[in-house]
Amino acid sequence: MNFLFLAGGASVNGMEIVLHSLMSGLNERGHRATAIVSGWNNGDYPRMLAASAIEYREIELGRIHLLRPNWTRGTYYSLPKAIEDIRAFVGQVEPDWMIFSEPQSLLLCSHILPSVQKALYLHNKPERFLTHVLGGAMRRRIKRLICVSDFVAACARKTPLRHAELAVVHNGIASPQQDWPISSQLPVRLGIVGGLGHQKQHLTLMQAVARLKQRLPPGSFRLAIVGNKQGSYVNKVEAKIAQLVLHDVVSWTGFIKDRDEIFGGLDILVAPAINEGFGLTVIEAGAYGRPAVAARSGAFPEVVQEGRTGLLFKPGDAGELALVLERLILDRELGHRMGQAARSYVQATFTVEQMTERFIGTLGGLA
Repeated sequence: MNFLFLAGGASVNGMEIVLHSLMSGLNERGHRATAIVSGWNNGDYPRMLAASAIEYREIELGRIHLLRPNWTRGTYYSLPKAIEDIRAFVGQVEPDWMIFSEPQSLLLCSHILPSVQKALYLHNKPERFLTHVLGGAMRRRIKRLICVSDFVAACARKTPLRHAELAVVHNGIASPQQDWPISSQLPVRLGIVGGLGHQKQHLTLMQAVARLKQRLPPGSFRLAIVGNKQGSYVNKVEAKIAQLVLHDVVSWTGFIKDRDEIFGGLDILVAPAINEGFGLTVIEAGAYGRPAVAARSGAFPEVVQEGRTGLLFKPGDAGELALVLERLILDRELGHRMGQAARSYVQATFTVEQMTERFIGTLGGLA
């Protein structure tokens, strides 16, 4: 089959990583996967696609954003050329399916390319406007709705998208090239990985770390915050670190591209986010034999086997988070056992090969 993905690409986040893996997996199986990516900046995503021999076209296809008028103006200005470029590339590729990861580009392409089969591939909760009139319009324009978790699927079923033919295809990741044993030395290395924002609950984690610092002997643990220091939320996190006097146990690494460096340098992944659509960092950590401590929210209960591959806590509850982390910091053997179980669970459930086969099976009978 021939798949054309509208893959975003203004930045490289979890969704872009998953799409890259999926497109590579499809090509390896003899299908053809191509991509349209945003041409607004000189980001890393086109280089990632090129390195994997994935054919792509950069097109200045932005989005309408009510709170960012400059984005909207740029989108309108570039739209005529973007439409021309999309039509030309689709004519060249002749896809059996166009796969959309966000609804605005789907609505545009439904208007300009009405005859091409389309699927909406949701990686997060449906955007707010999909819960109203536009949700019905979207449902009529897609032949299949694919969700990355049961949580996202449950959210979609509360919108007009519930009438679409729906399938769940969990994300998959590539295994590391070598084993990365958890260190037995102190301090225990905690890490929170990914973008910064209120949903990610860094402030809750800082409160939990302050409690741990009071209860545990000096040198018991350290926390690394892995991710770009961008946006106003960074100031709130830095202010909380200063207020709670945590500079001796909390450090910022900034963005790290190398997965080996990220997860090989951790003993426990901390994922306090609320309403996470999947939780890619949890299975990435599991692939490296690291247990996860995650909020009992969103898709985390799907990717963490509580008590076996990690521990869950009440969302937003810094006290319970501190207690759960303390348990793993003090019981190193428990952390090792959970890490080994997490690696086995990821290898059995969340591989790129499994994701690719499920994706093909979801659309294979509809081409």
